[in-house]
Amino acid sequence: MFWCCARDDAAVTLALDNANARPTVPVALSDELVLRLNSDELKRLDLDLSDPKCIILASCDGAAADWNQRSPNQIFPFDRIVKIDGKQCESQDFLDILSRDKGSLVELSVERPLKHLLYLKKPGRLGLDLMFTKVDAKPWRASVKPWIASISNDGLVAEWNASMPELAISEHDRIISINSKAGSPGELVDVLSAAEVIEMEVLHYNF
Repeated sequence: MFWCCARDDAAVTLALDNANARPTVPVALSDELVLRLNSDELKRLDLDLSDPKCIILASCDGAAADWNQRSPNQIFPFDRIVKIDGKQCESQDFLDILSRDKGSLVELSVERPLKHLLYLKKPGRLGLDLMFTKVDAKPWRASVKPWIASISNDGLVAEWNASMPELAISEHDRIISINSKAGSPGELVDVLSAAEVIEMEVLHYNF
């Protein structure tokens, strides 16, 4: 597997001087949704397993589309699989269940992330390390968006988290747009490095 890591050495300061820029506090995380799928359906899920600890739906094609057609409880891209048969799971746990006998039913507990908006302005140090993969071969899929590998204790993202705890971001969260620009993981990293004023849209998971 080929990994790409983007370490921030640029500088940012919190841009809270514009009262109109303060984001609305999002609603609480929704309850987990339980899907019951057989082993054949599991193989038809389009998953992003690039973060070893966070399984997300890369799209709602395949078995996810079939589920949405027959169930009023819809699932969406970026939803996270948090449990397998009631037990907390990571990416390797999902790969392990693919070896089960055909027809076996598996319960997947799915959680929807919250959308957080951060407003940052250079100069300063962001203190944020991002990771993504470029591999796109079953059962692995290229990362749909970069995920946060670490946040330094003294960076300005850490300052944002301390100042805005209701909108804090953390490891395993996904960056889905920068300044309203959505693109590939590499493109988002480039925009983040070049921008002077940053509006960062992040999907926050309940770790």
